Amino acid sequence: MNPILFLVALSPVLLVLILLVILRLPATKAMPLSWLIHALLAFFFWRIPAVQIAAASLEGFIIAASVVWIIFGAVFLLNILRTSGAIETIRHFFTAISPDRRVQLILIAWSFGSFLEGAAGFGTPAAICAPLLVTLGFPPLAAVVLALIANSYPVTYGGVGTTFLVG
Repeated sequence: MNPILFLVALSPVLLVLILLVILRLPATKAMPLSWLIHALLAFFFWRIPAVQIAAASLEGFIIAASVVWIIFGAVFLLNILRTSGAIETIRHFFTAISPDRRVQLILIAWSFGSFLEGAAGFGTPAAICAPLLVTLGFPPLAAVVLALIANSYPVTYGGVGTTFLVG
């Protein structure tokens, strides 16, 4: 294996890592800069036609927009639940089922999170289940970690509708 080709192929991940972690650029600047550098690299180093680069960029933008739309819906739902007081009702419901936090964790993060992963995907369970766990009294860091761990099982199946749409 040619080490230069290996580094060029690995460069998108490395450049984003350098820009975000080491140089501490915001993602709104780091990602377009990385795209521009790698579009030029694809054109000059790999000799990919500009039409193909533009088509791949447009396809990536459309897929990213669909993911952002799904996450926007999840955050919007969470804000509606918060402002309407429904989160407080949900908290009372889950504490009435069992005061044991382990049971609450299984019901919210694993069961409800699995449903959300199948319905929407893309980290939606972590965006909705973690705040629910915080309202039940879980520490914020523990709530996020537990919601993400619980999401590791259903994420292998992905969002049912989204996979058909993208595929």
